[in-house]
Amino acid sequence: MTGKEFLLAHGQSAENIDIQSSLRNFWQQMQLGLEGNGGMPMIPTYLMNIDRSKIKLNEKHIIIDAGGTNFRCALGYFDDQGQVVIERQKKTIMPASDRLLTKSEFYGTIASNIARLLPAGKNVGFCFSYQVDMNADLDGKVVMFSKEVKAPEVIGTQVGKETLSACKQYDKTKRKIVILNDTVATLLGGLALNDEKFGAYLGYIYGTGTNVCYIEDTSKITKVNGLPAGKMLINTECGNFDGFAQGDFDKITIARTAVPDKQLFEKMTSGKYLADIIYEALSVAERNGLFAGKTDIVPFTLKDVSTFLTDNNFCGLFEDEQDMQFVREICVELIRRSAKMGAIVNSALAIASCQDKSLPVAIVAEGTTFNKLPHYREFFEQYLTEILGAWGLKYKILQGEDLNMVGTLMATMVL
Repeated sequence: MTGKEFLLAHGQSAENIDIQSSLRNFWQQMQLGLEGNGGMPMIPTYLMNIDRSKIKLNEKHIIIDAGGTNFRCALGYFDDQGQVVIERQKKTIMPASDRLLTKSEFYGTIASNIARLLPAGKNVGFCFSYQVDMNADLDGKVVMFSKEVKAPEVIGTQVGKETLSACKQYDKTKRKIVILNDTVATLLGGLALNDEKFGAYLGYIYGTGTNVCYIEDTSKITKVNGLPAGKMLINTECGNFDGFAQGDFDKITIARTAVPDKQLFEKMTSGKYLADIIYEALSVAERNGLFAGKTDIVPFTLKDVSTFLTDNNFCGLFEDEQDMQFVREICVELIRRSAKMGAIVNSALAIASCQDKSLPVAIVAEGTTFNKLPHYREFFEQYLTEILGAWGLKYKILQGEDLNMVGTLMATMVL
């Protein structure tokens, strides 16, 4: 039995993911979310009609990026030539990713991290990579944490209000703040750094977690009354999408998470969980006697998987060459499957939002897993070409340095 045959039997092959039915399911959940009738969250950001004309020169702002693993903060501004300058950047661990924190401890940690920047920064842009319900004042209420962040008291609080309140122990200056998601920041980063014209813009994160942002006509956001005409960035929170068929190893992995009925797409594909799915596949193969040589499978990381696929060394877990080939097939096929799901989600949003088929769709892609996991981008682009080509669409993947930070700075231009 090959690795692919093994995965196919357990519902874990890329072939178990049907493109057309998945697109239909996604569009249905997308529409329901925009109407406020269930489906995906489809969160309005209230960031509207933003382009480079909004840039204000030489205004320094505090920019924060609270990601799945890391917490970064810096000062940012656009110089006399409209070029982005990021300075005094510092990175530390994401609060509550390593231990349980109370509400006071969570926001207090954030404030202590940015205290050194407060005297120099005018306003605050906060890229908060977790699900929030946004308000028209550009603040947002925390709905839930994913990626195993442990701060239950923070759920239900206003991120911006609480952050500014915690900062007052260090600096009494009155400030404004804008909250945005990492996918929104990524999209805005692409906008800030590119003058090329596109038929649509997507912001795509594939790292510890996964999500996509796009730009929607406000007439379609019917769950919010009284929106002015125009284009608004929408944080889809598509990690919540439940329209992909789960395999046996998905189900085992998801059942062990803190909230097993949420973020199902994310838990089937993202960097936080993919190594666990591979581990479950290899463990079942071991129990079924599918390895020829001696094995002693223990938990490993996605970095270990990457090392194996580039250097053919999997933590010394396998010695037999036939077994190594079997394991390689499993790893590559599960990466292909993840890439297929990622391509379907991006394609669905590109098809729904592209206004001019003569122009390519810009996919502003960010995330360590996207950039470093062997084969992922290769498979992702293969599926994008197949799906979008059938709809007469082209695409271009945009990348750049510090896109989240640049996009967060761009968001402060509306304050």
